[in-house]
Amino acid sequence: MAVVRREGQSRSATFRAKSEALKWAGLIEADITKGKHLPPTESKRKSVRDLMTRYKEIVIPKQKDQTNPTRHAEHWIERLGDLKLSRLSPAVLVECRDELSKEKAPSTVNRYLAVMSHACTLAEREWGWLESNPLRKVGRLKESPGRVRYLSDDERGRLLKAVKDSDHPFLCPILLIALTTGARRQEILGLRWRNVDLKARRAVIEDTKNNERRSLALVPQVIDELTKLKKLRRIDDDLIFAHPNSGKPSYFFFEKAWRESREKAKIKDFRFHDLRHSCASYLAMNGATTAEIAAVLGHKTLAMVKRYSHLSDEHVRGIVERTAEKVLGDG
Repeated sequence: MAVVRREGQSRSATFRAKSEALKWAGLIEADITKGKHLPPTESKRKSVRDLMTRYKEIVIPKQKDQTNPTRHAEHWIERLGDLKLSRLSPAVLVECRDELSKEKAPSTVNRYLAVMSHACTLAEREWGWLESNPLRKVGRLKESPGRVRYLSDDERGRLLKAVKDSDHPFLCPILLIALTTGARRQEILGLRWRNVDLKARRAVIEDTKNNERRSLALVPQVIDELTKLKKLRRIDDDLIFAHPNSGKPSYFFFEKAWRESREKAKIKDFRFHDLRHSCASYLAMNGATTAEIAAVLGHKTLAMVKRYSHLSDEHVRGIVERTAEKVLGDG
């Protein structure tokens, strides 16, 4: 019998020849060193609830977007909480994936799987709770191309009028910034007066989704709105769009006015994030290149802005046709 004891672990097996035993022992020692062999009691003792609870306590607090990962982790606790990690198989996860797909979009289902996969990877590589990540054998759902919903000229006119008629002090500048810069909701609501240079017509977003500072070019209409706000700014808070009572970004305070303005303007199937799509679409239709659109939106790669390429194509075709009319006449 050959016995291997290493790093608190013990493995044994019986062989006919000493050479076979030595070969086996060498392989087992190497695997233990790499973390491939773990005490069987860990995966049998820990549950999915333990896994996700630790993930919520240690990992999620370090992330910018904590709401969605928290919701995803709580789903796994509710769905598989009592299941021991030793029984967390690809088959179980595929069943959960297919259940989710009946209620949620493929992209959303994949986000749920991503949280579980990240937690399992940490359990394997750092916490010593799993021998391998079962999500590696679970396929992700095919996601549809990104949604592109932008305001038509008529819709834009109605929405701008409704926003300007609103009593909300922040709604107009927030919408104008989103529509002309493509900035995200959180980026706009997180702006501080120290980030804005009204003379240079520039604002700097320090905390972006891809962790890179980005500069926003502010058009005269935005400058006018911000100038009005600065005269009434709070002395005790540097946030431009702070809630009047809490001193925090006015997410809920702003959302109600935004919803009411959409309804008044009779704008259907339109979310705040679609203002970002509208900005990109207008840039494409006015001849901006894919690289220029990516620079404005703050994308690191061009892949995310290729969805607007057909609008650029339409613009180019229009130029070619107008030029042909002048050059060739009625032919």
